[in-house]
Amino acid sequence: MKIMINILKHISRINLNQDNKIFLQELFNHNICIKSLINLALEHGAAGLLFYHLKNLKLTDHLSKSDFSTLENIYQYTGINSLAIMAKAYEISYISANAQIKTAVLQGLSVIRLYKAPGLRPMGDLDLLVSPFDKEKFISCLSSAGYKAVYAYPDLLTKHGILIDIHTHILNLDRIETRKYVFPKDLTPMLENSIPFFNHHKGLLCLNPYDNLTALCAHALKHSYSRIIWLTDIYELLLVLCKKDHNAWELLVKRAGLWHQEKIVLYALILVENLFDFNIPFKVKNDLGINNISFIEKFILNLVLKGFVSNEICIILWVCNIQGINRKLRFIMENIFPGKNIMEQIFSRDLKKTGLKAYIKRTVNTGTLIWKNLFSALRFIVK
Repeated sequence: MKIMINILKHISRINLNQDNKIFLQELFNHNICIKSLINLALEHGAAGLLFYHLKNLKLTDHLSKSDFSTLENIYQYTGINSLAIMAKAYEISYISANAQIKTAVLQGLSVIRLYKAPGLRPMGDLDLLVSPFDKEKFISCLSSAGYKAVYAYPDLLTKHGILIDIHTHILNLDRIETRKYVFPKDLTPMLENSIPFFNHHKGLLCLNPYDNLTALCAHALKHSYSRIIWLTDIYELLLVLCKKDHNAWELLVKRAGLWHQEKIVLYALILVENLFDFNIPFKVKNDLGINNISFIEKFILNLVLKGFVSNEICIILWVCNIQGINRKLRFIMENIFPGKNIMEQIFSRDLKKTGLKAYIKRTVNTGTLIWKNLFSALRFIVK
């Protein structure tokens, strides 16, 4: 597993340095399972990058016809899907402009132009940010344009096989309201500071680059850093910002502070620094609070760097960022027992689990999950 994680570190970037190239050229001297490597890269959103680099280094001859075909198909499908999502974004841009609704792209689409080809960066859906006050109007406009709501998920719409995920907050406060203790509730300044996503068009917006970097760091943590492509996004955006702006680091610290995301951004920078051998100035880490990181935070980040995956990593690190025992307890309780509509989504496939039965099952599942995570982490450390 360690060699597989090491390979991911070397290929999960757009431009390879000399060490990366040498590593990949020597890759086939090792006894590794290519199919397992492809599956791992696919899970981490890096299969397109793997194919791209192997092809550019003329190493695809080492692949079997089946493995080559699998990687090529993934690359082509990713490209087709990305172009289809971009086309839908263009359509929605006109809908937003006509309705005079500020709508910003998030996550994958916000960084897709950093990548050299559409097949390099997979996207599962089109994530959009609107004000909570505009959400119903925006959904109504999309419905009039032929978009249909997905069962049990009213903020998820679809048209021609493309999913549109509508957010009113970076951390989806409508699902877990106490996440406001982690990221401020009012994102109006973020939308107001956005810039056009399509040049000279007043429809879709893109967050200010430094706000977007903060949002990407928060999103990566929300998903417990379970895919390396989210860290690649942060790394590639950092490269562009540092190249374009001589005071990029100062602006990054300033915007992270505005959103009270200093340690959230710091977590991502620590991971990027170690995964991509990218030097983060000590002053930046110091300004973001590296001296205030606890043992448990360092321990978890070290596990992530070694390839440990757990969906509950975000909960622990978020708790470390919440001030006050009462707030911490409220946050933990709401994550275990969210609102009724979220509980219905969790148990949507098990209609028998309603009311008290659902809460009992949730309690049992939580206890089991805690035990499994502790056991997995211990095994991971021992290995």
